[in-house]
Amino acid sequence: MADIFGMLKQAHALKKEMGKMGELLARVDAEGVSGSGLVRVSMDGQMRVTRVSIDPACVARGDARALEQMVLQAMNAAREKAQALAAQEMKKIVGDIPLPM
Repeated sequence: MADIFGMLKQAHALKKEMGKMGELLARVDAEGVSGSGLVRVSMDGQMRVTRVSIDPACVARGDARALEQMVLQAMNAAREKAQALAAQEMKKIVGDIPLPM
């Protein structure tokens, strides 16, 4: 019976830490860049896009397909970085407990 209470206490502590984690993830900033810096996308640790920057030279060229590809590449790069940063922060809180991401 003591084990159950111990587990419940740990679960409560973990829940509290996870609440803090949401706040921390909102402050993570991961940037993806493509087109040699012509397109930049930033994302927070909750995988929300927070900023998009497109060099005016890209728009002036009028090549929508190329611009679309650069935006896509920058978004994917930002997502990968944000996921890696989020995983690092999660590991600090939960240690070696395997959690799905």
